[in-house]
Amino acid sequence: MIINLQAGQSITPTRFINPTMVTHWKYAAECASIGGGLMPGADLKISEICKIPGAMWVRAQIPGRIPAAFLKIAGEEYANNFRVL
Repeated sequence: MIINLQAGQSITPTRFINPTMVTHWKYAAECASIGGGLMPGADLKISEICKIPGAMWVRAQIPGRIPAAFLKIAGEEYANNFRVL
């Protein structure tokens, strides 16, 4: 649940996240390319969180990218696809 997350924590996908899936997310236009996808166990660091009820989201850094790249994940997308690492 996003309400319990803090900046600096790590999250990981609970299933394979493919690039096509990300294009359908609420904040797809604000997401960087994930290349071939993200596997469960990938360590994404939380950089920013919005905990406003009805508009929750988390911004997480994609591992191994220089310069840094991020995914902006809506609350329902987080609940369906991610967990704390």
